[in-house]
Amino acid sequence: MNTKSTRNLLLITALAAVSVLSACGGNDQNDSAGSTNGNAADPAAEQVTLRVFSNLPDRKSGQGLAEQMVIDNYTKENPNVKIELETLAEEPFKNKLKAYMASNEALDITMVHGGAELNTLVQAGYVKELDPAGYEGETYNFLPGVYKSFTFNDKLYGLPRNSDYEVIYYNQKMFADNGVNVPTTYAELLDAAKQFRDKGIEPMSVNGKDLWSFAAFFQDLVIRVSGDQSLMLDAVEQKKNFTTDESFITAAKLLGEARDAKLFQESFMTADYGASQNLFTQGKAAMWYMGSWEAGMATNESLSEDFRNNVAVLKFPVVDGGKGKDTDLLAWNGGGYSLVSSSKHPEEAKKFFDYLMRADQWAKTVWDTGAAVPAQKYELTGTESGLQKQLTDVLTGATTTAGSLGLDYGTPKFKDDGQNAFGKFFAGGSTPEELLADLQKAAESQ
Repeated sequence: MNTKSTRNLLLITALAAVSVLSACGGNDQNDSAGSTNGNAADPAAEQVTLRVFSNLPDRKSGQGLAEQMVIDNYTKENPNVKIELETLAEEPFKNKLKAYMASNEALDITMVHGGAELNTLVQAGYVKELDPAGYEGETYNFLPGVYKSFTFNDKLYGLPRNSDYEVIYYNQKMFADNGVNVPTTYAELLDAAKQFRDKGIEPMSVNGKDLWSFAAFFQDLVIRVSGDQSLMLDAVEQKKNFTTDESFITAAKLLGEARDAKLFQESFMTADYGASQNLFTQGKAAMWYMGSWEAGMATNESLSEDFRNNVAVLKFPVVDGGKGKDTDLLAWNGGGYSLVSSSKHPEEAKKFFDYLMRADQWAKTVWDTGAAVPAQKYELTGTESGLQKQLTDVLTGATTTAGSLGLDYGTPKFKDDGQNAFGKFFAGGSTPEELLADLQKAAESQ
């Protein structure tokens, strides 16, 4: 077997082992874009306008560009269909989708976040059940296990778009120019933070206002301390106790060290997704804690060439004395698409939905444009960016994966209470012990 074939096989095997996904990416800007085609429509075909709601406002790069390319492909092949697209950045998107759900707004297709947030839409009857058998085979090529966050009571309510996993993006030039070593251990990470702080540079950017990244960071620490990918999920299910398990106690103290060492930027509690990304891409922070769905930074020409040439990937560092390895990857399947129950054009909506999720559409487009790692099998083309190759190496080198974010593993109430517990902790309102008590209470009261 040649080198390329071997690497492709390894990639597919690793993705199958990960069996996970969620894309939360998006720049902090709002716009609305429609996509139509100049071809003359078939007079016999009914003219249809489909309403699609997305969390990808940037249509010129990254996943937004990939999504737009698929829309354009579809309307070119189906000139009787117009796609009326509404886009908002991550948090405004979540808030408006809740409003749409409450009013039973007649969208046709919406982006969804798997787990607790999708569960809310399912309980409200806002999204449609799908037949998994309809998405088997080479037309879709979904990897095993990727439906986990989209399945409730053994029924499927959406399809994933990406394989998501947490990494630390870093600016190689900023490290080199300031004589800071790239950390491989947690102690070295905190030391790097001190060195950057001493030079007046923000060490790491995070979207603190959104809160979920704190929970992911904590879960990464739990994995590094315990070596157990299931521990966080077991605690959410009350099979383990947050307050008495030594791994949680150690991880919470380490989380407190990050807070006390001022690892994150000065304004981290008020920074949303776009603000945290901008701080990093503009060279004002040396690192950014975020997911694999931001692979498109390396090919986004709206960013400086200097940044694009120096953005790289760092695995979450190991903890001295911990049982976890740097190949234990916090990975899951979180973001995707669902059909809306109140659609005025259900048949046309499903035709576009099925087209969007074909392996030769979203999966191929998002990989070929360097935007993200899809939830379907794909092949390396040889034209990947350095960042894509590094992200691929992280994935193919993974020996264990989580399968879900702890926040999304429980009920919507647990997610809200859990996020608030981390918000309180990072705002300085609680100790590590009190954080764990709050998480235990959230698990018991969900």
